[in-house]
Amino acid sequence: MKIKKYQYITLISLLSILSIGCNTGNIKIGTAYKLGKVPDSILEASKPDPFLGNLTVSIQELPGHDDLIFDNQNQIAFASGMDGWIWKLDLKSNTATAWVKPPVNPAGLQFANKNNESILVCASKLGGVTYDETQRVGLYEVNIKSKSVVPLVLTLPKIENSDFEIVYPESKRPTFALKSLNETNSRSFSLCNDLAVSNDGNRIYISEPFERSDAAMGSGAVPEAIGLYPHGKLWMFDRKQNTISLVMNGFTFVDGIIIADHSESKEESVIITETTKFRIIKANISGKKEGTSEVLFENLPGLADGLERDSKGRIWVGIIKPRSGLVNFIHNNPWLKPFLLSLPQRILPIAKKTGILVLDSSGKKALYYSMHDGSKIKDISVAVPNLESIYFPSFNTSSRGLYSISIDNLKLGE
Repeated sequence: MKIKKYQYITLISLLSILSIGCNTGNIKIGTAYKLGKVPDSILEASKPDPFLGNLTVSIQELPGHDDLIFDNQNQIAFASGMDGWIWKLDLKSNTATAWVKPPVNPAGLQFANKNNESILVCASKLGGVTYDETQRVGLYEVNIKSKSVVPLVLTLPKIENSDFEIVYPESKRPTFALKSLNETNSRSFSLCNDLAVSNDGNRIYISEPFERSDAAMGSGAVPEAIGLYPHGKLWMFDRKQNTISLVMNGFTFVDGIIIADHSESKEESVIITETTKFRIIKANISGKKEGTSEVLFENLPGLADGLERDSKGRIWVGIIKPRSGLVNFIHNNPWLKPFLLSLPQRILPIAKKTGILVLDSSGKKALYYSMHDGSKIKDISVAVPNLESIYFPSFNTSSRGLYSISIDNLKLGE
């Protein structure tokens, strides 16, 4: 026991010395954050790995992708490929083609309205890829017939980061006309990650996980996952007014988003994943509870990424990677992070597992949870329900194919 204790003290001392003055690449580091045990309600909903015996793989030419949207009437789908292209899938012939290439890598996708005439796409830089100044991060709209790509939001107003989690009441949201933004009062969009669209198509909610001039998806987001600094934001673009508003500020790695509740005329709440904080949050953005938020789940078993609803209102959560004891330790001991951030990413341990979590329509009850060993599919970014199947976009660049499982095979408990 004495030897083990001595070795432990020596390791901590060495890391302490090495951490002093380490170059973190200007990554901001948050305060200590203690992660607790996984909620019993999730563990009780745990099921055996469904991917080992039930996974269907089709359209082998489709590369790894971050998101999927389906137009069942026309029997087509669109995927945001990790190769920089939006891919068009023909579901009748089970074929796919590289369709439109935005200026930077596509991520979250949604149809702009119920007519499915155009696609809204969050587009961001991908870690390890070189871009020039003309290739801008932001929200774009792609006309399906003409394939024209129109930028909607490329710049954001300069706003101080908050030391506290803020959900702005509707009347107090910082709101700016896009035409009023200029070189002195605005900045470039750091990372356009995911989006949700109002029923009338007029309001688009956009997640910006972190604010950094050299922000990027994939490997570019790993330092932020370590730093755990609360500079994640949720924005709202009003198409009619041509304004951009800050809806949430001071959160950590705001990632997936869905609209939770709405009145006849506007959205009352949204649900977001705070990926690297292992939480799912409901934010009340208008109505009686406006300006408040509640934690639906914390201490999640893994990194919750994208969110989707199925026809029964259930919420599907992609768990891109599991939580580890090392993650628990470093978040509770942020003095270690400068050293960790100085290490080459290639030597950092990366888990092979990936999985899914299903919640009831309120987001408060776990219905299903399972982790896959990574042998069949890697890095599930979101689980997308469509008709009788669930589809699993894989963020992994080496992935090939359209992955799905019949929903009946999952035997969801409710």
